[in-house]
Amino acid sequence: MSLRHDNFRLAYRNLKAAKARSSLTMLGIIIGVMAGVLVLCIGQGVKQQIAGQLGRYGKSVFVVRPGPPQTSTSLLSGLSGSNSSLLTEADLHTVQKTHGVSAVAPLSTVSGSMTGDHMVNTPFIIATTADFEDIIHQSMAAGGFFDSSDDGKAVVLGASIAQELFNDNAPLGQALLWHGQRLLVAGVFNDFVAPPFSLESNFNDAVFIPYATAQHASGSVLGIYQILAKSDKPTDASRVVSSTDAALVSAHGGAQDVNVALATDTTSQSDQTIHLLTTLVGIGAVIALIVGGVGIMDVMLVSVTERMYEIGLRKAIGATNRQILRQFIAEAFVLSGIGAVTGVVLSCATVGLLRAFTSMQAVIVWQALVIAPLLAIAIGMFFGSMPALKAARKDPIEALRHD
Repeated sequence: MSLRHDNFRLAYRNLKAAKARSSLTMLGIIIGVMAGVLVLCIGQGVKQQIAGQLGRYGKSVFVVRPGPPQTSTSLLSGLSGSNSSLLTEADLHTVQKTHGVSAVAPLSTVSGSMTGDHMVNTPFIIATTADFEDIIHQSMAAGGFFDSSDDGKAVVLGASIAQELFNDNAPLGQALLWHGQRLLVAGVFNDFVAPPFSLESNFNDAVFIPYATAQHASGSVLGIYQILAKSDKPTDASRVVSSTDAALVSAHGGAQDVNVALATDTTSQSDQTIHLLTTLVGIGAVIALIVGGVGIMDVMLVSVTERMYEIGLRKAIGATNRQILRQFIAEAFVLSGIGAVTGVVLSCATVGLLRAFTSMQAVIVWQALVIAPLLAIAIGMFFGSMPALKAARKDPIEALRHD
């Protein structure tokens, strides 16, 4: 069955005669298309942001975490309590002694209020070593990171915590009191950019202190929630990861309770969140499209009832069932087609607004721009075919008698 230009022109004219009803009918199709397109565009954009975050640490960086190999967290998750056990200093020494490892930085969290110009009762304090800066390649807004030659009294601040502790945006050389110790600010990081939905800790709120200083202040051995390490050469990274993993398994008596993975291969738990959101919103989009299709069916059933006399008259002067069917199928196509195109246009506009005014760098997924409207049109025509068949099969005498 082919639709001719006249069918579409007549369909558009009939739908235009009932603008309000047609617009409300198309709303379900528009919402469904927008939901489907936007969730894919946003999801793909966030995944690319996360991949970019992981990639910026370089191909030679790898991560050691407590837990079996299938456990997946983000590179700088900071979830110190997310595992039943933590890494130990023995694990740290094992990684340091592995052939091909050039830099190792433990990450531990410690507690205690800090006082500068203002007091922060529960700051996010990370104990690490001087290698941390070499591994993450994060630029400094002022000053520099502490190094191994410091006397253990230097600290580095994230951008946000620096503003909470001091009135000065670059409080270099100013003192911090923590556990009765006087620490001096050596540097302030530029903003750490975390992708939306990422489970990474917000290092803008972190205070970085020397590992030895934190251990001395706490009076006990620190548990390490994550070890960042770097191989001598990017080309040797996979081999170094395998060697490190084998060394840790051997040190743990054969137990595979430590996860070693390249930063570029690390599967973030954020991906699981994004996948779940994509699935849920995708289901919602399909439901919205079905609701839109039902709306088209309802409107066309009303249209068939209202135009019963017209149908009878056309059939009486020679119109065939196929011609009547074409006419109402054309109306369903126009309704769903205009709704689908409108949804795509609004989706592209929304992607632009998200990129301009939020941290979400949504990207245009051309597959979504094609599949979503085609699915919407297919659903619209499927539901529209039911009232079209009813109109086509109507007896002309009964139709002419309809008031």
